[in-house]
Amino acid sequence: MSRPLIGGVLPALITPLDKQGNVLIHLAEPIIKMYLREKADGLYALGWTGEGAHLEPAKRKQWAQAILEYGKDKLPIFIHVGYNKNLDDSVELARHAEEWGAFAVASVGIGEEASLEDNINYFKRISAAAPNTPFFIYWVSQGKTLTGGKDMTAADILDALDKVPTFRGIKFTDTNFYMLDRFKKYRPDITILTGADEMAVLTQFFGADGNIGALQGITCYHYKVMWQKFLEGNYREARELQYRANEVVECYAQPGIGSLPGIKTVFDRVYGIPAGNASPDGPFGSRMPSEEDTETLVRIFRKNILTATY
Repeated sequence: MSRPLIGGVLPALITPLDKQGNVLIHLAEPIIKMYLREKADGLYALGWTGEGAHLEPAKRKQWAQAILEYGKDKLPIFIHVGYNKNLDDSVELARHAEEWGAFAVASVGIGEEASLEDNINYFKRISAAAPNTPFFIYWVSQGKTLTGGKDMTAADILDALDKVPTFRGIKFTDTNFYMLDRFKKYRPDITILTGADEMAVLTQFFGADGNIGALQGITCYHYKVMWQKFLEGNYREARELQYRANEVVECYAQPGIGSLPGIKTVFDRVYGIPAGNASPDGPFGSRMPSEEDTETLVRIFRKNILTATY
């Protein structure tokens, strides 16, 4: 039986944008260099953190090409291709990702109105467009976007996914770790990378191979140390590192900041990379934190987070 493809800490990658929503492709190199310094095991681009849902396909291709052109030989890079009302766009994005050397492609389901059969047919189209690239489903909303809103067993879902030739894993953004455990029971060979940033240390008890998340985007080395402490059986220190990371979450979750503006602020003020604004078409618009909120966020970050940068 084959082993999981990858593990460890894979930061969810931002897409740097100016106030008009143009992609700052020149930042691909410094961002990837930062993640090499911070010991990332891979990167996940153009998902929720990368604002794929709020960027037109041409801009998604721009960023995917920029990061793959510079980084594909340095880090395994996942490209998320979903969120499209026109499913042909997902297919084209998958083709483009394979052309530029993506390690894997991924997609959310079509939506709760779509049946599991509808989603399997959609995933098969992505697989056909990128036949040499592993495919990961992006599991959200307790899987209801994959099953037409119905409760289904892990075994039944995996049986259906066997029809997708390139299916190799799950980006599991959920807190139902029982389902994670069942996926691993029936398919120990698939790779499961969890998105429960604030409780990532718990997912390791249930068999996760690694973590992908927005928080890891600015706490990569911190999570690497936490992961190692867990593997050593030093659960107390691993738990303490999780608590410290969550101090940052509590701060940037405040209404005056917001998660994505906060993450981009840390890129700028801590890592020295002016990552720009959130998408003007997304939930945060192009707003950024006030100077007072910025100072608070940076202070809490520096107090709690281990980095290889300073």
